[in-house]
Amino acid sequence: MLAVAAFVWRGGFVYRAMIIGGAMGLAVGILGWMDSGVPRIGFLCFLIIFLVFGIWMPRRMARLWPTGTKLSGEDRVAVVRITRGGRRVVEPRLAQAVIDYSAGMHAEVAGHRWFRWLVPFVLVVGFGQAIVDAIFGSWGSGVASAIYLVALLLELFWWPKRRDVLVANGDRAAEFARLHIERESIGNSR
Repeated sequence: MLAVAAFVWRGGFVYRAMIIGGAMGLAVGILGWMDSGVPRIGFLCFLIIFLVFGIWMPRRMARLWPTGTKLSGEDRVAVVRITRGGRRVVEPRLAQAVIDYSAGMHAEVAGHRWFRWLVPFVLVVGFGQAIVDAIFGSWGSGVASAIYLVALLLELFWWPKRRDVLVANGDRAAEFARLHIERESIGNSR
């Protein structure tokens, strides 16, 4: 949910499945092909990741932000951009959706706390594998291992900072939305 760009929310389940599953499947399929040197292996990697991520991620996104299913595609994109950017809600009808999306961001982070300890371990194993592939493997294996290693380094060092910024922006946008709702309710009670 946090790593998914706002435009992905524009469509429904199938649209999100195609974008997320396709992007992840393509990346892993290319790496699988480079690593093995066999196009069929790359296609198999693409297909498996496409199906797994294409089904799992949109379902998880909908579960973390159920309010999003009640909005149009354009409204979902607007809410995601407002929340991830930490901006003020312009349209009152989107205020509750911003609060709910921010809560979904927190749920996403809390759901992955157990996973954080695994990344340094996989990084050490990946570093060892990259060395072995660079010495004894094909050029494709060496390049694929180096790409995996860079992705793990980003996951360990860059992503936590970016994630924290996104969550802080979400908190700020949710606070703006709460204030907007309070002002609206005070104005309506007079």
